Amino acid sequence: LIDYKTGRATPNDWLGERPDEPQLPLYAVSASEEVSAVAYARLKHGGMKFSGFSSAKNAIPGVKQAMSWQGLVEGWKQELEGLARGFAAGEARVDPKRALETCRNCDLQPLCRVHERYPALADEEDAAREGG
Repeated sequence: LIDYKTGRATPNDWLGERPDEPQLPLYAVSASEEVSAVAYARLKHGGMKFSGFSSAKNAIPGVKQAMSWQGLVEGWKQELEGLARGFAAGEARVDPKRALETCRNCDLQPLCRVHERYPALADEEDAAREGG
């Protein structure tokens, strides 16, 4: 699976809990065909490069062989299924992935209850409004 990008794209966004860019891992775990690599093809003026993970060494230039391809795909499956179950169950915890860093870039602050969990954000915003 290859996703073509013109801007920033890193396969590290697919790793860990609550992946930031789960599109390709989701395609990989739900594909009816066998998937042997997942990669970004970054298109830039004057060149192109691949980055991602594969089951075999040198499958795609620049794509790293996963230490355990099956383990990587199974991890994605477990994480994404868990997120889907929570979403389907209506889970709406106030739990920004990167705490206040996430909130600074969010357009939904007027609707959010994050200040209940992170009162320091409210203090920072009040100080900014007051000019100090």
